[in-house]
Amino acid sequence: MLELKNVSKRFGGVVATDDITLDVKRGEVHALIGPNGAGKTTLIGQISGSLGSDSGEILFEGRDITQATQHVRVRAGLARSYQITSLFRRFTVLDNLALAVQAGSGSSFSFWRPVSKEALLLDEARAIAGEIGLAEHEAAVAATLAHGEQRALEVGLALATHPRLVLLDEPMAGMGPEESENMIALLERIRARITVLLVEHDMDAVFRLADRISVLVSGRLIASGAPAAPRAHPRTHHRAAGRARHGRGVPARRPHLGARVGPLDRERRARGDPSASRSQEGVSRGRLTRMSELLQVERLETGYGASQVLFGLDLAIRAGEVATLLGRNGMGKTTTVRSIMGLTPARSGTIRFRGERIEGQRPDRIARCGIALVPEGRQIFPNLSVRENLVAFAGNRSATRDPWTLAKMLVFFPGLAERMDNLGSRLSGGEQQMLAIGRALMTNPHLLILDEATEGLAPLVREEIWKCLAALKAAGQTILVIDKYVERLIAIADHHTVLSRGRVAWRGSSKELAADRALWHRYLGV
Repeated sequence: MLELKNVSKRFGGVVATDDITLDVKRGEVHALIGPNGAGKTTLIGQISGSLGSDSGEILFEGRDITQATQHVRVRAGLARSYQITSLFRRFTVLDNLALAVQAGSGSSFSFWRPVSKEALLLDEARAIAGEIGLAEHEAAVAATLAHGEQRALEVGLALATHPRLVLLDEPMAGMGPEESENMIALLERIRARITVLLVEHDMDAVFRLADRISVLVSGRLIASGAPAAPRAHPRTHHRAAGRARHGRGVPARRPHLGARVGPLDRERRARGDPSASRSQEGVSRGRLTRMSELLQVERLETGYGASQVLFGLDLAIRAGEVATLLGRNGMGKTTTVRSIMGLTPARSGTIRFRGERIEGQRPDRIARCGIALVPEGRQIFPNLSVRENLVAFAGNRSATRDPWTLAKMLVFFPGLAERMDNLGSRLSGGEQQMLAIGRALMTNPHLLILDEATEGLAPLVREEIWKCLAALKAAGQTILVIDKYVERLIAIADHHTVLSRGRVAWRGSSKELAADRALWHRYLGV
């Protein structure tokens, strides 16, 4: 039904989709999976016509639609839903669906005739409302619907155009278990008559629904086939579960990191200060310790608009520990970090840092308490030099007697010393990540948070980051890290928290996590 031949798309110097050849067979549910930034939504945009392609061909039912406009593709029988819900929020459910039915029919409303008199349009709209489970809510304004109901209505708008192929971009994003089950049931109902290309991070749903699965990583298609085939593919395992290509993830040649960091808390440890000690046992499954907690999160609930992402999440980190947040994409890891930092305010629950409640405070006040974030995507200042990026953040928020200084930072990251006058935009990805970590450390935080610490880095550069984190741990720095390379995290971290659909699915020590490969398969891998 759908055939892509050597399709590519660039945004400046970034290759979003790279020479992709893919087919979707009539009558199947074909799932497209991969990490954040892999190019999945870009590819959906190219297929639907909202994005043009730089090269390649797109054929739909044998017809070349590479240059066709989006509305022409819809009328040919190709419809889509959006990753971010796109509804007429002030319209009722019935009016949303009636407008989509009207657009798909190619007819227009009579200028003088009330919409309520358009019986054929409204009858069809009501039938779709029943199919998507919103028959009892047809008079409800779209903005008042629950998140799962809005996502169902989004699918309903696509169905109203009578498609033969529907492109669904993360239809279960932000849903709780019950809402996800409702969406799976809806997709099961429509698959009998409509071919589906599904982008989704919920692997349980993917393996329940998909006839075939294709895996996209860094814009390239690395595996495709029946559900068992991508799951068994070695490159898929490497990308999904964080396994490295060289043994246990150590490359054949280990690069020199530079001198080890000086003792951040040597004085406190010499005095026997418990805040400078580290747990060697981790946290037992299902139990949170309250002893010497630096960060304590209880019953945290957070969302974006109508979408709830976190459901009663608990997390605790003691001073001197290295802890991780693990889980597949879209499970709530970054939202947890954003809630801690005040960037996405919590709807309910408590967040305590060094004994003080910080939920509801502004991000700058939370940062001044001694929390430093290395965000996903690094987000350094591209128009400032390396020196300016580091000096702009200098401060001793933990009041340590041996604070990070510019001189110490350049010993820790000797590669940056050679780039002091380079603008941030002129650094490699690995250098930018080192600068982002260095910038955070220059605040001398009590807690360092790294979101996707090694995302997009070459193996040798990743190894430098792992050595950096090991050195920081040896110096007593408390760290919360998000990353997909589970085996490397096990070697560094004291304990781990695994998230699934915004809830804590498991927590335990590195020893427990290393021993439970079934857990990796269920919550971390493809």
